[in-house]
Amino acid sequence: MLITMIKAQLSLYIFNYNGDRGEIIREFWKILKENHFNFKANSFSTIVWTDDDKKLFEILYFTYEKFKKYRIVFDIKISNVGPYPDFEIKDSEL
Repeated sequence: MLITMIKAQLSLYIFNYNGDRGEIIREFWKILKENHFNFKANSFSTIVWTDDDKKLFEILYFTYEKFKKYRIVFDIKISNVGPYPDFEIKDSEL
């Protein structure tokens, strides 16, 4: 069975929140990390590499349900890629 790796570039837009929007984004990163996803992120977008697109969309839906009162929207761009990139996420980068 051939396993296809995908790269998902995710931008999270938050429309109805008066606090620090970074709190919600950091919570999203925490959810990704707890579910063992490889990703790199900055304040504009999160890039996730995975071979389990179903699990990724479950995480996106979970995040949406958790924060939907703030009217969040994900802009998602997906492409096929080769093997995982060689990097390690440090807690200090989150």
